[in-house]
Amino acid sequence: MKRVLICEDDLLLAMNLAHEVEEAGSEVVGTFYSSFDAWDAAATLRPDIAIVDLQLADGDSGLSLATHFAELGCKVIVVSGSTLIHPELGRIAHSFVSKPVPAGIIAELTGTR
Repeated sequence: MKRVLICEDDLLLAMNLAHEVEEAGSEVVGTFYSSFDAWDAAATLRPDIAIVDLQLADGDSGLSLATHFAELGCKVIVVSGSTLIHPELGRIAHSFVSKPVPAGIIAELTGTR
């Protein structure tokens, strides 16, 4: 069972992502609405996969958080409604999913389907 951390500030989308991850057989180890909280929890929760929104309400682009998870050895799935992606994102391995998130894609990317 894979351990998945979600950092998404849209409550409804975060709940839908968590539901899809769990339905596909993985464990959601934490859902966070700010990069600050997710960053602090990363070492303790030790996720295998991090789903990160790039435009968080706390003003963070999500880029530093995605980079942090990649450095910890997590598979990173970036979720964004924007097509304007920071070029630094190209420095880390990641999957990209456009909002609205198509049904089934998260299960596919987390390797559970």
